[in-house]
Amino acid sequence: MLNAYIARLDDHVKFQHAARIPPFNVHFHLHQGCEIFFLIGGDVNYFVDKTVYPLQVGDLVITNEHEIHKPALTTDALYERVTIEFNPVLIGLFQTEELQLLRCFYDRPSGERNRIRLSEQEKSDLAALFAKYDDALKHPFPEAPLLKLSCLLEILILVQRGYHKNQEKDPGVDLPPVLVPVLAYLDRHLAEDLSLERLEGLFYMSKYHLSRLFKKHIGSTIHEYILYKRISLAKKLLKEGRSVTDACMEAGFNDYSGFLRMFKKKVGQLPKHYAKQHQGTFPAK
Repeated sequence: MLNAYIARLDDHVKFQHAARIPPFNVHFHLHQGCEIFFLIGGDVNYFVDKTVYPLQVGDLVITNEHEIHKPALTTDALYERVTIEFNPVLIGLFQTEELQLLRCFYDRPSGERNRIRLSEQEKSDLAALFAKYDDALKHPFPEAPLLKLSCLLEILILVQRGYHKNQEKDPGVDLPPVLVPVLAYLDRHLAEDLSLERLEGLFYMSKYHLSRLFKKHIGSTIHEYILYKRISLAKKLLKEGRSVTDACMEAGFNDYSGFLRMFKKKVGQLPKHYAKQHQGTFPAK
């Protein structure tokens, strides 16, 4: 099995080093697997689920396939970052009871402890590994897949060590008190009617004011946030073995055909194919 993953490593690991000048907007999104985000330059607030993390250059952000996330640029400074998205099943092949390289991605509540602060030496070591991976990607040779895999494993070891050095909970930025119960309600009631009109009645707040607060402090529209939370829930249900119909209804998609279209658009494959590929491959948390 490992040989098959190594032969097609670039199908299971997506490395990207990119720089871009603001202004532009990145929407909430989900990945097929886990992601490591490393900020090289720019002024960024990073949203994961309902937590906002102000980043410093050299910060890491880690997410799994169920955590909706997005960077929000706060100034026009050049935005530069490295991201590595990887299939957790590949890394699972190297795990033992003592060696748990994926623990920091899964062994925590969703949207908590995503930000990792590194020492200057750790930043330097990580940057060197990124450069080695990037060079092997741009200048391939027969042994390049093994070199890239070894780089990835070293990167994950550094990430895991950095994560465990920061044992205390990282709360991110405190959101306005009026938004905290709204976000908590959305998380608990994804299968119900979450229209602006209903939220307006529940929280005694103008839907226009609520929309403005959401856009300012969460970085997206309420509709976009709810959509991705519902997609995330549907993915979890499918991995747990629920039927496509059950996942559709329990995640709040009342239109079955609309659910199929939206799931494929946001995840990249139909729910039945996602379920077939992911059930029993890695624990959904």
